[in-house]
Amino acid sequence: MGFSKRKLHIAAFGLVVALLALSLSAAGASSVTVVLENDTFIHPTEAGTLADFFAELNLSLPSEYISEQRLTLSASPPERLRLPRLAVARVSEFECFPAPLSYRLLPTQKDARIEVESPGMPGQRRNTATYFYLSGELVGERRHSEIIRQPEPRVILLYRMVGREYTPSVEEILRLRRLASREWKPPLRYKRKLTMEATAYEPGPHSNGPWATGYTSCGHEAGYGVVAVDPKVIPLGTRLYIEGYGYALAGDVGGAIKGNRIDLCYATVKECYQFGRRDVVVYVLD
Repeated sequence: MGFSKRKLHIAAFGLVVALLALSLSAAGASSVTVVLENDTFIHPTEAGTLADFFAELNLSLPSEYISEQRLTLSASPPERLRLPRLAVARVSEFECFPAPLSYRLLPTQKDARIEVESPGMPGQRRNTATYFYLSGELVGERRHSEIIRQPEPRVILLYRMVGREYTPSVEEILRLRRLASREWKPPLRYKRKLTMEATAYEPGPHSNGPWATGYTSCGHEAGYGVVAVDPKVIPLGTRLYIEGYGYALAGDVGGAIKGNRIDLCYATVKECYQFGRRDVVVYVLD
């Protein structure tokens, strides 16, 4: 009474294999089994002629050998190709190459200095070489290089001294984030100085629920240096300096952040618990 599910699955699988083989054949993709004096290997090829196939292998055979073996260079490559007296030798080695070096220039109101942010890690590649010998004479050579491990850049921080009158722009606050927060002293000029009740949050679902997007209500990427405020107290987009935290941008709001409250963004839940709830001094710059 008709095909079973198992038979239907087998038939469907056979159809997929047939279609795949047809598509490969239409694309001209095939493989040649090459039988040498000391080795046999399969080489995928798109060569239309035997001459093109030898070119893929970077193999240059003498005309006398081609005549002796009755090879027709203009013919299509056979499925199985025997090349007597031709031997192959393969060499493989691993090579380390240095990590790229990058520098970041940062302002500081402390001492100018140089620090290593990331030591980096060298990359590694595998180099292989294949040599073809006909009766002991080199007639072909192929080389291939493959990256096994991508390098991790070595990052050097260059801190330059700036005066006490210097305050970072909004762009610098968002770029430097936590990296430079410890480098700043309270600003000499500011509009207001407030003592506010501070809490802490992180960008993930622990603080924001399953709908967390990683961005604030103003479209900034959430993270250290972006804080939530009550816009009636501190307008959004205002630059701030918070003692013990550093420069920040008023770039978010929160349902519980009303009145004289501020919510400081940290990277992890652990840091939020460590901060807890406390009073902080906030300098309003804009």
